[in-house]
Parts: sequence; structure tokens; C-alpha cells
Amino acid sequence: MAHLATVSSKFQISLPKALRERLGLRPGDYLVVEEREGNLILTPAATVPKGQLYFWSRRWQEGEVRAEEDVLAGRISRVYAQGEVGQMAADMTNPPTSKPIRRKKP
Repeated sequence: MAHLATVSSKFQISLPKALRERLGLRPGDYLVVEEREGNLILTPAATVPKGQLYFWSRRWQEGEVRAEEDVLAGRISRVYAQGEVGQMAADMTNPPTSKPIRRKKP
């Protein structure tokens, strides 16, 4: 369904209420603005804080996939809690002899 919006003297537009509500847009949200064949395309976008960009890199995401595969295949010996970094490092140099944790595949 088409909606009409007016361009202000500052080149701003107000999005119709029905569209804002349907898309869940809030003040301060970002939109990607593109021009395609003479048309403006507005697409809701999310931003990632700079300190979290590494997580979305291809290398990190490939590591996440490998880690998930290891968990599902039972190739982990235990799950470490936050604050157990020292124990994890010790186990990496002298692995425990216990059987690996087996998890059911979803």
C-alpha cells in the first residue's frame, strides 16, 4: 500500500504512523537510504557498537560455527563459567582425563 509523505524545507520527511507502527520504528532509529531507478528505498537498520564489531567479522563467525559443531559433536570436555579463565588455561596445557560432555543434537 502506498503512503504519501511531504519533504520539508530542511529535506526531512515524516513517515506515516501506520508504517512506523508496522515496522516498529522509534525516534532515533536508523534507516538505510538508497536510490534505485529513480526511487528512494528506506530500509530499517541496526547499528553495532564499535567494541562489538569483531563479533560480526567473517573470521569470528566461522569460529562460532566451528565451536557449535564441537559442542554438538561432544568434542568438549567441560563448559567453563565466567571467571574460570585460569582453570581453562590450565586444562588446555594438562587436559583432564574425564569423558567429554555429550549433548543431544537439537
